[in-house]
Amino acid sequence: MTSRQFYFNRGMIRQNLRQHSWIAAVYLLGLLFALPLQMFLGGNPDTPPQKVKDLFFISGSLPMLFTLSLPVAAGLLLFRYLQHKGAADMAHSLPLRRQHLLTVQLFSGFILLLVPVWLTALAAGVVQSWDGNMFLYSGADVWSWGAIVSVLTLFLFTLTAFVGICLGLTVLQGIVVYILLILPAVLSQMVFYHLSIYLYGFPYQNSMRGIDYWSPFLHMMEITSKPYTWGELGIYAALIVLFVLLSYLLYRKRHVETAGQAMAFTYFNPLFKGGVMLSAMLISGTYFAQMRPGLSGWSFTGFALGAVIGYAGAEMVIRKSWQILNRKLPLRFAGYAVVLGLLLYLPVSPLTGFETRVPAADKVARIYAGSNYQAYTDSQSAPVSNVDYYTIGSPYKGVDPFSSDSAYITNVRKLHEALVQVRPGDGEDRYKVYTGRKLFGYTLVYELKDGHKITRQYNVPQAGFEPELKAVMESPEFKRTEYLLPLLDKPISNIQVSSGVRSVTISDPADIAAFKELLKKEILNMSFEDQTDDAVPLATIRVATEESMKHPYSGYLFEGYNWKPSFHELGAWLEQKGYAEKVKIKADDLLSVEVAKQSGEDVLPKGVNYDPEAHLRFAREKGRSVIVKDKARIDDILKIRRSYSAEKGSYVALLKFKSGNSDFFRLDASEMTPELKGLLP
Repeated sequence: MTSRQFYFNRGMIRQNLRQHSWIAAVYLLGLLFALPLQMFLGGNPDTPPQKVKDLFFISGSLPMLFTLSLPVAAGLLLFRYLQHKGAADMAHSLPLRRQHLLTVQLFSGFILLLVPVWLTALAAGVVQSWDGNMFLYSGADVWSWGAIVSVLTLFLFTLTAFVGICLGLTVLQGIVVYILLILPAVLSQMVFYHLSIYLYGFPYQNSMRGIDYWSPFLHMMEITSKPYTWGELGIYAALIVLFVLLSYLLYRKRHVETAGQAMAFTYFNPLFKGGVMLSAMLISGTYFAQMRPGLSGWSFTGFALGAVIGYAGAEMVIRKSWQILNRKLPLRFAGYAVVLGLLLYLPVSPLTGFETRVPAADKVARIYAGSNYQAYTDSQSAPVSNVDYYTIGSPYKGVDPFSSDSAYITNVRKLHEALVQVRPGDGEDRYKVYTGRKLFGYTLVYELKDGHKITRQYNVPQAGFEPELKAVMESPEFKRTEYLLPLLDKPISNIQVSSGVRSVTISDPADIAAFKELLKKEILNMSFEDQTDDAVPLATIRVATEESMKHPYSGYLFEGYNWKPSFHELGAWLEQKGYAEKVKIKADDLLSVEVAKQSGEDVLPKGVNYDPEAHLRFAREKGRSVIVKDKARIDDILKIRRSYSAEKGSYVALLKFKSGNSDFFRLDASEMTPELKGLLP
């Protein structure tokens, strides 16, 4: 008898196929429904067939629903004998070595799962040229789909088999498999949030970019948003090999008596307890810290509560009983609590120097400062194979956000040093930090000469940091990236100027060229006061480049520009060309304006001090509001209206438009005309 006969016992393989062939049948029917059938049911029958570059775009994540369920089911059923005492004794009494038995089970699973995938790929290739197929694709697309689904299928199956060898309960095996598929994204999110709470300046938003795709489960469900690269498939293939090798290694050492126990190997118990306890501590600790920010007592309570719940839950699962109390339990719990407490504390402790680290100027090659860093990085990482056809084009794509200007680097470092020294908002209630203050959410990124990057994120209050902010914000390097000036250097198809009530489109090439130059000049000439002024823009400016208009699936209108009241030269040009008259909001567009003085904090109930409706309602009750319908006075209000904020001594104005819309604004008493003041009570 040859070794091949031992490794591939035909009788056992036939038995597995007869017993579990329904898995292959369901998988095949599901994939046929999710791909070939959708080629005829999807799409618009009144339009020509649509060209696709990826078969996953035909039915979205529908095939992944079957891929996420059937391979796991096959792993649970084929290795279920390990979880039951009688079945385990019978299987291991056969004249087969353990490696032979494992090979048979793995090989049976491969047949049950891969054959449906390959038959579906074959069907997709056969119907490629059939009438009624609403999609155009190539043979390479079919091979790519088949390879991706095959790799993902084997990954899920071998993972389930490996977990089944490590555990002794089928239900726990299934739960742990799906937890592991989601855990990378969830655990990373909790860790990053923990760091953002206790590390001043931690770039939480940038760290969260693309974190969902760290989870195999979430990545598979979002496969149309981020298709798999061959490098990622290579990682999955390596994990398949790793799971198979570990399965052979551990299967040889697994005791038959562990069937029915939670953990098949006792040396996995500490890892299981620590993992469950750490996850519970992060969830509970970050929840309490988020609900009661700035109060360390609540945070400590959350971590302590999570530690108790996590440890108790892990002990109950391992022992399969709620009766876990004994003399050694407190000591063991204390040991885990100390180790995990240090694991959570050390990364956020002053020992790391994270919060105070400001790179020396001679080590910085280039720098970025502003609020759009994530937009720049997202645009650079967009999938090249799909962005031209299926994703919304990014106006930030291809723009280098970094600057090597030495003066700019010096100014940004001074701002960073001031923030590190003062630490505004650190340790305070975030609702108090964000309320009543003018903040700038800026990201500072240093690109060092050795190739490393240092990234920080801060909410910079305007009050107290005016000199540092002024030096940075008035720099041409800051304006270039913050207002995306390189976009104005591209060929532009049209420019839309809209006030929300009426709009006009500039399409004449000469007018577009003049408008671009004037807008760029106005932005570069903006002072710090112009950029921080909360006067309501006269209109928003939307720019459509010729490049974006060539692709109907990726066209965009960039809305990052405003016609500010301080743009006098641009305003004069718009007046001269007659565009301003077609855009500006006029008194005739409004029904009325209701004006009232904002009440002090001691008058309104706590929590509604920043609600404009509450101020106006209180004024109505006291008879202190006035409704303005005079066109001249409405024109005066339109000229001085500002973005709403609850500043003491100012006025709240409710503008009601004839279109049915309404909006709140703020009026400053110092800017009101005598005629307007005379109307107020």
